[in-house]
Amino acid sequence: MSPATGMIGALSAPALDALGPGGALSRSQDSFSAVLNKARAGDASRTPEQIARESAESLVAITLVQPILAQLRETNQAAPPFEPTPAEKQFRALQDARLAQDIVRHAKFPLVERVARGVLKQSGADPAPVGVGQGGPHARDHTQL
Repeated sequence: MSPATGMIGALSAPALDALGPGGALSRSQDSFSAVLNKARAGDASRTPEQIARESAESLVAITLVQPILAQLRETNQAAPPFEPTPAEKQFRALQDARLAQDIVRHAKFPLVERVARGVLKQSGADPAPVGVGQGGPHARDHTQL
């Protein structure tokens, strides 16, 4: 038995699941791959509405959500065995950035819609298709924000 095989055998089932096709590592690699592909493809394949939406999501994530996450992490009062390790502290900002992007992308904040419409308006594109009227019968109209 090689040392590598012994190490894999010592991993628990949840740890192996995280490394598998649908695990956290796989999702992070897919995300990294998507960024590389986006850089290769350029903006030619995306509509102005998509570009405005993605830009608005990034702006809200970086300026609103990420600082809140950083402040929450700074108030961590965990006891020594449970406190963050130096490695966790080093990568905290990267983790906060990723989590902030995920939160904003999946929460569908009205602020994102408003910022995207403003970007489209400033660029001269039609701001209506960015998300106004989406969300079902109980969706609120945020045009007056």
